[in-house]
Amino acid sequence: MPESIDEARSKGGLTRWIVTVVWAIVGGAQFVIWLLMCLITMSFKAPFWLWTIGIGGVVLLLWWYLDPARRPREGSE
Repeated sequence: MPESIDEARSKGGLTRWIVTVVWAIVGGAQFVIWLLMCLITMSFKAPFWLWTIGIGGVVLLLWWYLDPARRPREGSE
């Protein structure tokens, strides 16, 4: 259990950061694979990587936006 609210917030921020980096790497790898498929076959394939980038991006955006650390602390004005 976290000892303080600040410690919990910092761990949550680290978790979000790691998930964001993994999302970017996976999306980039999917884009490269899709691009190679298109170039090798010389035909346009459906961009399947948009599902990962789009839906994952929206989920991450909400996660970053709804971060409790963005809310003002009680008693601080």
